[in-house]
Order: sequence, then structure tokens, then C-alpha cells
Amino acid sequence: MRFMLLLHRRESELLQRAPEWIEEVVEYLARFEDELLSRSELEWTETLDSDAHAEVVGPGGERRDGWYNEAGKPLRRLWVVRVPDRARAHELAGQLAGELDTWVEVRECMPGAQRP
Repeated sequence: MRFMLLLHRRESELLQRAPEWIEEVVEYLARFEDELLSRSELEWTETLDSDAHAEVVGPGGERRDGWYNEAGKPLRRLWVVRVPDRARAHELAGQLAGELDTWVEVRECMPGAQRP
């Protein structure tokens, strides 16, 4: 089964953190992703550009600055993992949430969309 682990956070929240916290998180994420790779659980990961550079394009090509769900936090980073079950995806999300001090969204990638 494949799951997406989604981290939503505003850039302003990161800027409020101490530089030491940022360094610890970067080190943690490097270890976390290395461990996923060593267990063949990580399919891919992305770190997205600042929410200040986000744009939304609507039907007819209308464009506006910002992210789609303006009332919520913008998507900052995501991981796609291949794990045996939802429980393992929840375990990984819990590790991230605990270390990053935030909620992590978990969504299954539907099997019909998976290509060899």
C-alpha cells in the first residue's frame, strides 16, 4: 500500500523557531528519510517552495497568488511511502508529528493510480 504523508505549515511559523530547532529538524529528516530508504519504504519526497510563491489557477486560466485552501496552512513537504498497511503509515506520521511538533496528514494513494 502507498500513502502520502503531508506536512502543512506556514513559512512564518518556521521563522519563529530558533535556529537550533531548525538544525535539529533538518538532521532528523535526513535520518528519517535514510531509514525509510534502507527499508525500501520511501518512494519519493518533495519539499515545496515558500507559500509566498504559491499560485492558484482556476477554470478559464484566472490566476491568484496564494494556496488553494487560504483558510488552512499551505502544503510544505510530502513523502510517498510504500508500507504493508495503514498502521505503519500512521506510525511514520506519528514519528514526524512528534519531531516536527505539528500534525501530519495521511492519505492513501489509490491502487488504480499506481503504475509499474
